[in-house]
Order: sequence, then C-alpha cells, then structure tokens
Amino acid sequence: MRDPFSVLEQLCVIGVMWTLLTFSVPAWPVHASGSIAMTPDGTTVFVVNPDAGSVSAIDTASETTLDEIIIGRDPRILALGLDGHRLYVTNQASATLTILETHPLAIRAALRVGPDPYGVVADPTGRLVYVAASGADRVEVVDTELNQVIDTIAVQARPKGLAISNDGARLYVTHFLSGAVSVLDLAQRRVLHVITTGAESNMAQKIVLHPTNPRAYMPHIRSNVGNPHLLFDTTLFPVLSVLDLTTNQHLLHERLDLSVVDRPVNLPFDMALSSDGQRAHIVYLGSGDMSVIDLASRTVLAHLEVGDGPRGIVLAPDDRTAYVANALSHDVSVVDLSTFEEVKRIVVTTSPLSPQLQRDKLLFTSSRSTRVSRDRWMSCESCHFDGEHDGRTWLFTDGPRNTTSLRGLAETHPLHWSADRDEVHDFEFTIRELQAGTGLIEDGEPHPELGPSNAGRSADLDALAAFVESLQPKPSPFRHPNGTLTPEAQRGQAVFERADVGCVDCHIPPLFTDFLMHDIGTGDSPTERLGPAFDTPSLRGVWHTAPYLHDGRAPTLRDVLTTHNPHDNHGHTSHLSESELQDLTAFLLSIEGAKSRIQDLERVE
Repeated sequence: MRDPFSVLEQLCVIGVMWTLLTFSVPAWPVHASGSIAMTPDGTTVFVVNPDAGSVSAIDTASETTLDEIIIGRDPRILALGLDGHRLYVTNQASATLTILETHPLAIRAALRVGPDPYGVVADPTGRLVYVAASGADRVEVVDTELNQVIDTIAVQARPKGLAISNDGARLYVTHFLSGAVSVLDLAQRRVLHVITTGAESNMAQKIVLHPTNPRAYMPHIRSNVGNPHLLFDTTLFPVLSVLDLTTNQHLLHERLDLSVVDRPVNLPFDMALSSDGQRAHIVYLGSGDMSVIDLASRTVLAHLEVGDGPRGIVLAPDDRTAYVANALSHDVSVVDLSTFEEVKRIVVTTSPLSPQLQRDKLLFTSSRSTRVSRDRWMSCESCHFDGEHDGRTWLFTDGPRNTTSLRGLAETHPLHWSADRDEVHDFEFTIRELQAGTGLIEDGEPHPELGPSNAGRSADLDALAAFVESLQPKPSPFRHPNGTLTPEAQRGQAVFERADVGCVDCHIPPLFTDFLMHDIGTGDSPTERLGPAFDTPSLRGVWHTAPYLHDGRAPTLRDVLTTHNPHDNHGHTSHLSESELQDLTAFLLSIEGAKSRIQDLERVE
C-alpha cells in the first residue's frame, strides 16, 4: 500500500518547484505593438514622443518622469523584451530601429530597417524582433544579438499593427488601408491566412489578442464610400472588429459600432484589454477621449476626456490604473479605473514645435472643437492621416474623387482634381460642408467666395493652412539608400523624357506637373459634373498614393500606363515594350520631392 505521506510530500515538492519556476520566469509584457508600454512588474511606463524624437520613462509610484532620451526622427511604436530590460522602438522618418537598455535609458544599438517602419513586437525568446515595414509591404525579422535584419516576409499593402501569440508561433499583422489582417506562421515565415473585415474597413493600425480566448480585437474606422450624400455622420464610422483566431474569420455579429455603443468619437487608435479580457479600453486620436466597454454586455461603462491626440494606452497589472499617451499635448494621462477619472497628467517631454505649429497640428488632427466638426465626428486627419490619404474614392457632388495626399501641396496649386480650389484656405468649405463645423473664419459669416483676396480669413484658418503647406513628400524606398536612382529607374527616366512617349510634356520636373487641365479620357462617369478635364497631379511621392487617377480606377501605376490608357490619351505608351514599361514604372516609383530626403545624421550601427 502506498504511503499517503510520501504522496503528499511529492505533491508538495511539485508545488514548490512549480512556484519557483513561475516566479523565476518574468511575465511576458503585452505582446502587441503600441506607443506606450509598461514593465511586467508595473513599476515603469515607457512612451514615445514623435515630435520630440524621444522616449520617456515614468515611475508609476511617484508618477513622475524619470528619464528621456533622444533616439531618432518620428518614433512611433515601442515594444518591451521578455525581461523588461530591452526596449525596441521604430523611428518612422529615419527608417531605423533603436534598441534601448531600460534601466537607465541608454541606446544599445540602432539599425536600418525598411521604409516607414511602424509596428514592432518581440518574440518570447527575446532573440527575435518583428518590424512592420509599411512602406515596403513586408515584415522584417531582426536578430537582436546580431543587430541586423536576417529575413523578410512579404505581406499585403501597408502593414501596420503587430501582435504575437503567447507561444510565438503566430504573428498578426493589420493592413492600414484595407483593414485586413494577415496571419503569419513564424516557424516557416510565411503568410497562412488573410482575414478580411469588409471592403469599407480603413485605418487599422492596432490589434490586441484576448488573454485566454482565441479572439483578437481591432479598432479602426469604416469609410462609407457608397454614400451619395456625404453628411458628416454618414461618412465615417468608428468600430471595433472582432476576429476568431481558430477559424480565422471576422465575426461581423460581434463588431461594435462605437458611436452607437458609446457616443460619437473620432479615430479609434489604440486599446487595451483588462487582464481577464472582459473590458476594452479604447482611446480616440481625433476626439481626445476614452471609452471603457464591457465586451460581454456590449455596454459602455465609462467615457472620459484625456489629453490631446491620444495614441496609446496601457493598463497596470492590477487593472486599477490606465496610462494614456497623449502625443499632441506631450503628456500621459493617469486614469483611475475604479472611479473612471483622469487623476493626473504627467508631462513627458518638451515639444520642439513652435507654439504656432503646435496649434496648427492640433487644428488638423483634433475634432474636439465645434468650429472644426459637429459632434466630434471627424477631422482633417480622418481622411488625410499623417497628411496622406485614405486610399478611397468618394462620391462628391462634382463626381467620384480619389483622395489625394496633402504632402507637397504648397507648391502645386491649384488644388483638387478639378482645380476648383486655388489655395489651402478654401478648405474652409470642407470644414463647413463635410465636417459640419461652424468654420474657422472668426466672424462666422459664410463667405461663399473666399478667393485669393484674404477676405474672411482668421488666425486659425491661417494656422491650418500653414500646417498643411508644411507637409513634404516622403522619400521613395525605390531608390538606393543614398538617394540615387537604381539602374532600372535610370532607364525609366530616359523613357519618361522621350518625345515619343510624352510623359514629361505634362509632368514637368522638378514638381512633375504643368498646373494645367487635360482630358485624358477618364472623365466618362455618368456621375461626373466637372470633367472631362482634370488637373495634372504632381508625381512626387506617387509610390505611396495608390490607387490612381481621379476616380481611383487604376490600382497600380502599371494599370495607369496600360489598362486605363488604351488610346494613348495619357502619354503614348501602347508601343512600349515590356521591359520599357517596367523601367518606366520603376522611375515613377522613385520620384520624390526635392525637399523630402533629409540627410540622416543619426548614428546607425
């Protein structure tokens, strides 16, 4: 007969061993990319400061900023390693990954990664880090011991948010303009599935995994482009999509319309789940507020104000406190989750922007003011995120119009596809008519004809115009790292400049436009009101602005040259050989603004 005491002793030994094992391995930090992170023990919060180009550390006990370190240009996302002693930060403008020691903050290494890096997560071994190179449509695998990119995984366009499974086997990748989610097998480093969330999904840059159930949550917007009546509250909708990670399906019946569950909000940007996965805490970049939602009952528990431009949120391990990173007020909101009150703001950096430019940027991004938007529903940023475009074609009164990037706009007036705006100040019409704001003109008069005479302007309207005109085209990733053209692009430039092709006749360097209207045979829609001639768009930064043509009918530049140019109305391209078309496309993808490539003075190891 077995001795009961020996059995009990064995169980005790097993229990002690399990306890020791549990406490010897630190808890893995939240494994989703974000702009704010917390150490597993809850003692330190780290936040990126995009304007200042820095990372700050906050002591949660004293609620003070401990340290700040300059790391790169436009840092966006950070991730903690397994033990909380390493921090990985993507710098979007300088296309680098900075590796930091956390106690105290110190740069361990900096390395080149792909263009427009955004999401970053570390795997559970601490050896590998994954980076979403949004400008190159790939995920890069970084070995943190070698400090170099060791592999790349091709994915669909605009990868942004990343989340990694507990076992490190799967990586989930959001695609910014489509709202699709790619599921990657990290052992084989390939795409297993692509989960679609609907044709209207847009601006998806965060995905969070449920702690115990096979569910993922993605805050984003829906762009209602089929809407013929562009009223502010029937155009864009903030939503929280839910994914089943077992079947790799979008659970449409579980999707939350955040404007219905809570109230009108603008640009759902980041979220954090409670440790039991029952509550979602969502922050809104545009409307500057936060929702706390019970997922089981689909009801809002609280709604509160935070700082300007909230881009990130993280919860303390005990779920009692939330920390919200406010990128435009350069502070962190401390939120008591028992009372649902903001109890403190912790300043984390000093903005390098002038007070004027800071005001300009806030006017563009925020929907808080009734002058800009009714019910906080939308802002300029809603369709022109980071001054770019939403990849959509909208049914305006004038006809179908593909959203254009605002970068480089200052040098290429007139504006709009139909050249019906002669200056940025004319976007006052957009604020009043589409966003339903009362307008930025101080006297409140409608001013149906603003014109170039400066009549009816205001300081705020001048500020908004100044910010838009400060935006520059991004450097092209299709050039060599030093900015020179590839051999294919050099050959394509020769094709572009040939008299028998005619591209250069209308797209004249260095701005690559002639500022004139041309009928290229695309204004044949029955809903077109101002065509058939359209303003010649600049080609600067065209690598980043798909789809193409005024109605977005061309998904690629190759389609512009071939499928949608059957009669050679848009340059003479029908006689070009396959290799000439490839070279010409390579040149078009390499065109960038004269001021867009800034010399990188960072130390990159």
